[in-house]
Amino acid sequence: MRHYRNPLNKYILHYEGLSYDNELVHRDHQRAKRALSHEDKFLHLDFHAHGRHFNLRMKRDSSLFSEDLKVEVSGEEIPFDTSHIYTGEIYGEKNTLTHGAIVDGKFEGFIQSYQGTYYVEPADRYLQGKNVPFHSVIYHEDDIHYPHKYGPEGGCANSSVFERMRKYQSSAVEEPLKDASGPVLLRRRRMAQVEKNTCQLFIQTDHLFYKYYKTREAVIAQISSHVKAIDAIYQGTDFMGIRNISFMVKRIRINTTSDERDRSNPFRFANIGVEKFLELNSEQNHDDYCLAYVFTDRDFDDGVLGLAWVGAPSGSSGGICEKSKLYSDGKKKSLNTGIITVQNYASHVPPKVSHITFAHEVGHNFGSPHDSGAECTPGESKSQDKKEKGNYIMYARATSGDKLNNNKFSICSVRNISQVLEKKRGNCFVESGQPICGNGLVEAGEECDCGYSDQCRDLCCYDANQPDNKKCKLKPGKVSTAC
Repeated sequence: MRHYRNPLNKYILHYEGLSYDNELVHRDHQRAKRALSHEDKFLHLDFHAHGRHFNLRMKRDSSLFSEDLKVEVSGEEIPFDTSHIYTGEIYGEKNTLTHGAIVDGKFEGFIQSYQGTYYVEPADRYLQGKNVPFHSVIYHEDDIHYPHKYGPEGGCANSSVFERMRKYQSSAVEEPLKDASGPVLLRRRRMAQVEKNTCQLFIQTDHLFYKYYKTREAVIAQISSHVKAIDAIYQGTDFMGIRNISFMVKRIRINTTSDERDRSNPFRFANIGVEKFLELNSEQNHDDYCLAYVFTDRDFDDGVLGLAWVGAPSGSSGGICEKSKLYSDGKKKSLNTGIITVQNYASHVPPKVSHITFAHEVGHNFGSPHDSGAECTPGESKSQDKKEKGNYIMYARATSGDKLNNNKFSICSVRNISQVLEKKRGNCFVESGQPICGNGLVEAGEECDCGYSDQCRDLCCYDANQPDNKKCKLKPGKVSTAC
């Protein structure tokens, strides 16, 4: 039984403060940023919390951003590096993972350990105006309690909203078809040679999101942590033989508080309902991207945390790779879109809940409706054993993310998503350019690669179906020469 002594807000029931020397960390970050030698590129961070010692060893994480990343702030493209985004491990503890950012000498992000996942955030995000002897807070995933359902019928919206959206998706105005046989055959041949497994993202943040997180570095840290979280979920899922689905940010547009009255900013109004907010995103042309999302800090009606167009293998528009087209209302729209908010019932949503929300909305774009039926909603089961494991990502209502199934796709979702991937990923997915755990080749950052669980015959190597912090790593006490 955990003892709650120190609640942070109504969703985080216990936390501890961190007060390490952030000026020293800032200097170390600047050194790592300029470093030429391999060892100097690492940043170490030591602190004590929750009855244990943490020694984080991290280096820059560039895997989440495309090489031609474009960053716009208030409509102007700016030169921007992502060197403050880090990934690594708890030093000396194999199969641990840490990911986050260094902003003003303070680490914010998550730490996956053998004791579970810890989250670190700046203290002033929760305790603004309070004189506390620490600059950051750290809390354990077991201390996150999210009691709300998503809304009256849960999920991203109620069924009447989805019905309206479904009808709209079927109302595209037919355009003359070009002869498709040539390009399709060529694409199929190319697909056999290279693995196009990466969905490129355009992420916009509105002025309210900026107002909450305060700096462009903190905003980009939020974007990267959300993308890292869904990347781990999708890469760890076998979609009927389609594997290693990953995400990469191609473009970021940050609307700052100075854009609040800018007429060119479609998200400038304070009171926008969730359907209208998604529509404003969809009215832009997003042909260059697999998906385009807007992150906001708005308290939508009925506790809605996000909304997205549901993909289908054929018969209607919407979801991954969808191109801008004319609809029956006379408007051109891109339906490869979604939105999420980090606020609910007048309180900040814990990152863990927000990460699952993002995975859920992207799941819609990939072709999964909400889970239904006994097989795919075990959390509703009369069997205590099944109920205890909880519901899956595409369940209609939000979860705290603390049950076994909360971070996984159900077989219903896997079936639906695999059909859409089979049909559509060739239209806009790209090669990641990153090492792929599971392809049988030992690449940069991997200690071994024996394929997936159904292929692996190497007793010393964790297969590609293992969690992010274990896969393609040697098992404790094993060395590659002994295998």
